[in-house]
Amino acid sequence: MNICSHTLIVGFLLATLCPVSTVAAEAPAEPAIRVTLLGTGTPAPNPRQFGSSILVESGDTKLLFDCGRGCAHQLWNLDHDYLRTTSHLFLTHMHSDHTVGIADLFLNGWNLGRQSALSVYGPAAAEDLMRYLRLAYEEDVRIRADLQTHTVTRETLGYTVTEVMDGKAVVIGGMTVTPIAVDHHVVKPAFGYRIDSGGYSVVISGDTKFSENLIQNSASADVLIHEVMSPALERFVRKTFPTAVADDIVALHTSAPEVGRVFSESGIRLGVLTHLDNEPSRIPELEEQIRTTWDGDLVVGEDLMIIEIGESIRVVKPERQ
Repeated sequence: MNICSHTLIVGFLLATLCPVSTVAAEAPAEPAIRVTLLGTGTPAPNPRQFGSSILVESGDTKLLFDCGRGCAHQLWNLDHDYLRTTSHLFLTHMHSDHTVGIADLFLNGWNLGRQSALSVYGPAAAEDLMRYLRLAYEEDVRIRADLQTHTVTRETLGYTVTEVMDGKAVVIGGMTVTPIAVDHHVVKPAFGYRIDSGGYSVVISGDTKFSENLIQNSASADVLIHEVMSPALERFVRKTFPTAVADDIVALHTSAPEVGRVFSESGIRLGVLTHLDNEPSRIPELEEQIRTTWDGDLVVGEDLMIIEIGESIRVVKPERQ
């Protein structure tokens, strides 16, 4: 990792999630934006990574971007209140590995005490997903709200869906979220998001091929979290699927050298890789390919990694015990 000490500080966070201040002698100033990678994996399960999901916080506001496998589990791991109080969800697109955790977030958050409706932002098809999901679990709602002795009510299990459009910003609690139309091959629409708060910014690519629109809208951002079709992942895809299917899957994503180009042309301070198999022995090959087109600060994402963005950028890596 190429580290500029004035920009990037790397520490370690125990798996028990000790306070971040335990990493340094003095607690740093409150960051303008705190990002937690809840899940950095792919549709294929592995023991290290849950599905795609990113939590972005500024002050007391919590925004969730995608809700893949294990999302609610990871929120609970951060702090039990996160599952109860996270009520804004942005979807990048409608692939199941980015949405399969919504039922757990929606229903378990309600069961454990969430009082506000779940506000969902994303493609128009998110309306169908939420409507049918609510219908699918009507028997569970009937049992808990109508038959059991419980604090939950039907009224507190609500949701709203807002269709997002390229460039049409949404402001929530001091954070400005700007959808960015990206190119996920045949998956249309698909979006990345830029989040600005307190003069700092983070961009989440979502799933995409090389995207000029993403580069333009990431200009001078502090952090860009970008998906990557890593060499190891491409080998897995080509071993698992027939050639035509594998070619189509690879065409949905961005190769490592292309991600490096996106980082370089965006003028960012830190590039973060996600949506990959991050088994340690496979990282050097990935980094070697990225370094052909990007010589700036680089982090390979891990589940529960925290990125604090302010005057300096502080990356807190989870230490596995």
